Amino acid sequence: MRAAIDIGSNSVRLAISNGVRRSVITKLADGLTATGRLSQNGVRATLDALKAFAAECGACESVLAFATEAVRSAADGAEFCAAVKNETGIDVRVLSPAEEAEFALRGAVKPSGAVTVCDLGGGSMELISASDGKTPDFVKSLPLGVVVLKNKFDGNYRAAIDSAPTLVEAYGEIKPYPLVLIGGSACTIAAAMLNINVYDAEKINGAHFTARELDDIMPVLLSNKLSTLRPVVKNRADTAPYGAIIFQALINHIGATDFYVSDSGNLEAALL
Repeated sequence: MRAAIDIGSNSVRLAISNGVRRSVITKLADGLTATGRLSQNGVRATLDALKAFAAECGACESVLAFATEAVRSAADGAEFCAAVKNETGIDVRVLSPAEEAEFALRGAVKPSGAVTVCDLGGGSMELISASDGKTPDFVKSLPLGVVVLKNKFDGNYRAAIDSAPTLVEAYGEIKPYPLVLIGGSACTIAAAMLNINVYDAEKINGAHFTARELDDIMPVLLSNKLSTLRPVVKNRADTAPYGAIIFQALINHIGATDFYVSDSGNLEAALL
């Protein structure tokens, strides 16, 4: 058996080749924008999650654990990786933005042919375009993540909406290929749009929506009663609204009329 672990800015996820999947919200990057350091509570929660994951991986022949923007940019990122090794025995590979983008493209469930994959995490967003759907011909990563926006705007959705178009414009011209959204926020928003009560990855993989459908559900996604209106988003109710704001700005920037969502992404690519 093989295992892969994704240490993200907002959550830690485990995939084992026997079909086991785990996900824990740990908020590793909470406060990172202001302090430049990982959240102390987030570090503890992440280490606890990784200890549990390590126990589940005991029979695995290989474990690939990787970290992304939060650990890349934090002043104590190397210290965190050392603590993971010390407490769990797991070696953490910190992906470069280009590596993270390649994992995202490889792992996403997507239409055949030309595609643009958007991987929105807690600390960064990668855009990857590929004219053949396999080899990136455009890759750009910026520290535009849902935790970054949450830390910056602190519930002021109006200010986030006003700022989002300028933030997205920093990616420059993007080919109008079919758009595929991946990451926890994308999947959470898709579950809310499908109005399912229990998260189901099979229903999310390949789900297709129009831009108008996202516009129509924005009042729900920005409501202070979001977790009541859509219980499936409970664990990400504090960050999902920022994901919706970013996606709406991105769709408008590209001029897309529709988009797809994939539950499969960099974690599945790492497992392969």
